[in-house]
Amino acid sequence: MPTRPSSFATAPAAAIALALLTASAHAGDLRGRIELTDLGAFTDPTSLDASLGAEDRNDVLGDLRIMYEPRWDNWDFSFAYRLSADVGRGVELARDTAALMPPKPPATLFDLTQDIVNTDHALVTQKIDRLSLGYSSGNFVARVGRQALTWGAGTVFHPMDLVDPFAPETVDTEYKPGVDMAYVQMLFDDGSDLQAIAVPRRATPGGQVTLDASTLALHYHRTLGDIGLTAILARDHGDWTAGLGLSGALGGAVWNAELVPTLLPDGTLRTSGLVNISGATTIFDRNATLFAEYFHNGFGAANGSALDALPADLVDRLSRGQVFNTSRNYLAAGLSLEWTPLFTISPSVILNLDDKSLDLAAEANWSLNDNLNLIAGVQVPVGPSGTEFGGLPVSGGGAPYAEPPTTAYMQLRQYF
Repeated sequence: MPTRPSSFATAPAAAIALALLTASAHAGDLRGRIELTDLGAFTDPTSLDASLGAEDRNDVLGDLRIMYEPRWDNWDFSFAYRLSADVGRGVELARDTAALMPPKPPATLFDLTQDIVNTDHALVTQKIDRLSLGYSSGNFVARVGRQALTWGAGTVFHPMDLVDPFAPETVDTEYKPGVDMAYVQMLFDDGSDLQAIAVPRRATPGGQVTLDASTLALHYHRTLGDIGLTAILARDHGDWTAGLGLSGALGGAVWNAELVPTLLPDGTLRTSGLVNISGATTIFDRNATLFAEYFHNGFGAANGSALDALPADLVDRLSRGQVFNTSRNYLAAGLSLEWTPLFTISPSVILNLDDKSLDLAAEANWSLNDNLNLIAGVQVPVGPSGTEFGGLPVSGGGAPYAEPPTTAYMQLRQYF
């Protein structure tokens, strides 16, 4: 397959050159990260992956991120360039799988991604992931451009995070994808703050910006005694979404609760929510942090629903990356155990309370020096066919099943 350049063909390279030339005068503001990963994935013969010729596969991935974040008095500038490579069978599988799913609407206003190489078994892309200008003074902050924003206090699930949240199974959560938006924050004398965002989007690639594809939202936070209170109100993708979050201390632990009702255009009300608790302790005389989280997905479907029979409002959110699970009730738990100051083990589990399937994960992180980490991990879905983590049928009640693969990976992560 020949290389297919995007419509945004030369601007990323020009922006990179400009930023690096500018950075030469402010070298202390330039930093970055390099990742090299070997990933193996394995599925059953009845899986959708197997039907597409990728029952077992191995991919080698590389990722370079360069960040330039200078400040001048009240002004700040943020720029991040990302170069990503994937060599292996996963490239063609991702393309084949995407062709079977509803098209994804544009996640952000401008297309700042370019394919450098795009063949059957190799994909190299470059992307501008941050490009924003900010101003802050006293009790006022404003920022315009490509930036990242996180709302809510979810550990694994994020119902209150409306703008490009992380999926529950995401391994690398150091940098959230940037989104084109305008952001304003007002800080008040009582310690509370009010944030406002406008995230313009197009309904289709190259189409017009529409209100029903965009997000306009307010976020308010304050402390009432020992309780933290968060509230949101948003016009999001044509829906009205509200949210109420409470947080506090329980002994030596911290708890959070969120309730997020969404009013659809047809008048249907879907309510999601979560409760979690986390705290620090010692296990085997070693430092550890533990968490547990219950999540209710208000858009969830009945057990065993085939992918082509999922409710339309759930499919919409799956396609645009706001919801990642198809059932209604989940329990997640995990810990991070500091075996030595340089070696940490982090096992976790996500249990689907409706069909009893589960996703097991474990990761070990070894700090080789101040700027170099070796990371190894596995993710193992467990459950019979017809369950979410065992694999839902693509259509009808039989094979092929959309089975999450068992994966094992090893990664070197270098910071500079």
